[in-house]
Amino acid sequence: MRGFHSCAGFRLGLAIGLLAVTVPLAAQQPAAVDPLPWQPDYAAAVAAAQAEHRHMVVMLAAADDEPCRILEEQRLTDPLIRESLADMVWVRVLDDAERERELGSSEHPTLAFVNPFTGSVIHRVPGEKTVELLAREIVHARRAIGLALPPALEPVAARMFALDGPRAEALLEAGDTDGLQALLAEAANDDSRQTNYLVAQVTLPAGRLPDDIRFLAGTDCLVGVDTSLEFQADPLVAARPPDMAATCAEYPLPESGLVLIPFGRTGAAEGSVRITAPGCRLLTDTIRFEPPAPGSAVQVRRYEVRSLAEAEAARLSGRVLAPDGTPATAAIVRIDDWYDTAGEGAAAPLPAAVRTDADGRFTFPRVSPGRWLVRAEFPGGECEQFVSLAPDGETSCTLRLTAVTTVGLRWALQTREMAQDLAGEGVQTGEAYLSVASSRLALSKGMRIRTGDYGDIMMAQTPLADDSLPEEMQQALAALPAGTPVWYLFDCAYTEDFVPISGLHREVRPFDTILVVRDGAPLPDQDWSIIGPILPQALTLSRERGNYFQLARGEPVRQGDVFTMRSAMGNRFAKIEVTSVTIVTPASQ
Repeated sequence: MRGFHSCAGFRLGLAIGLLAVTVPLAAQQPAAVDPLPWQPDYAAAVAAAQAEHRHMVVMLAAADDEPCRILEEQRLTDPLIRESLADMVWVRVLDDAERERELGSSEHPTLAFVNPFTGSVIHRVPGEKTVELLAREIVHARRAIGLALPPALEPVAARMFALDGPRAEALLEAGDTDGLQALLAEAANDDSRQTNYLVAQVTLPAGRLPDDIRFLAGTDCLVGVDTSLEFQADPLVAARPPDMAATCAEYPLPESGLVLIPFGRTGAAEGSVRITAPGCRLLTDTIRFEPPAPGSAVQVRRYEVRSLAEAEAARLSGRVLAPDGTPATAAIVRIDDWYDTAGEGAAAPLPAAVRTDADGRFTFPRVSPGRWLVRAEFPGGECEQFVSLAPDGETSCTLRLTAVTTVGLRWALQTREMAQDLAGEGVQTGEAYLSVASSRLALSKGMRIRTGDYGDIMMAQTPLADDSLPEEMQQALAALPAGTPVWYLFDCAYTEDFVPISGLHREVRPFDTILVVRDGAPLPDQDWSIIGPILPQALTLSRERGNYFQLARGEPVRQGDVFTMRSAMGNRFAKIEVTSVTIVTPASQ
């Protein structure tokens, strides 16, 4: 009986199968799916998006490419995905290398979420994804744009990792490495996460404080990138040396010594760490984040900062040559982020800087082994060069200056917050030849700024087009010879009512006689914060209220001028004097 029923079942199935063959083909096909809402071309998509104030989703594709076909026919047609992108303008770019360069991806397929007014890419999704992963990427894109999530995406967002910021801060303050690792564990299992994480525990030698430590982390913490070509028509930044604003960030070290560093997954699969401290051995590390998830998405590293032993110290010597090849006498040479230990009576560890002798030679007798950026400065010239120092040995280098416009400065910086004395306890002195091409200087380092930090001193050079400056100032600038150095304080500290309280104040007192920032009543200790560029209304408020700090933005830099100032990098005061102005133009060369 069992065999009979099995045979009958087989015959019944076969009959149904044969019957199905006789049904017209049209009756078997699923209901027609609405075609995807592609715009006819990129220009039409931009026009539609601008007219309707919508963002664009751009598919970069190649003909006869199977992953592209799957993305278009199986993923983008899914109801969840279509609903998630319904308020955007769709356009497909097929085999267009120029458009791919413009949108920053040659991988097929790639979805790029684009601002139609600026052309900037807000989020990219490379490769063919599952519907779930694609939906998660759309969540990231909408959040980056600032768009609300449609109802269909809310359950997707709930399945994604989201860092509990307040909880993470509490664990960092408590120095709870295990708790922080547990908090991040869920991220390792979310393959749609945008970041990997490094939990770094730093221990310090006796006598060193967290504020002494400079902790850099990113894709590159030393070389940086040359951004001058992006702005070659802009006199503010043209021809400046490479900086690290796009490759790393500086992280403050709390008392607990615990730091959390996010590494974006859109870039390289490696990260780097660089830790420097006065008189201590340089620490560098490379972190590799291996796919797939969980892989090594969350890593814990422990770094011990230790004092530099005499037996392992390196020695750097060399020579500085002027642009014409002659020895550069009395040039300033400095090593970025290397500090001499504080000597007797010193306010704080001093940045490593020396002057060359009559033959242009210099020596640093004691430096940590490792790779450093060495900078030479001279009236009308500068040079930056990376030098690797081996332990317990001597390295020699030749620094050949490039002709650039420079401004010579000397200063005295009060390192104690709100103390207005500019002589005696807490005062650190320095000098520099600031390249106008670099235009940003931190007095406490004596070095141009290479990260995204705020600058105490900023300069530009004419011609300078700035509509925020008063009309009379713009006219005065237009009358100056090309290449004239101009004060251009861009970072500023404001009180709550937008009154600027950092900047320059022109002095009639000779530099050496200034012992205090202000004669008479001291400046008030006001609540303030750095909120970005100096606003036109702030300049007006400063003049109307008789603010102590004259924000000398757009005024020519003149040799012999003396200023007192409030630092934009901290609640500290300083005095500066312009010791030289050396203008280098193509005609002068």
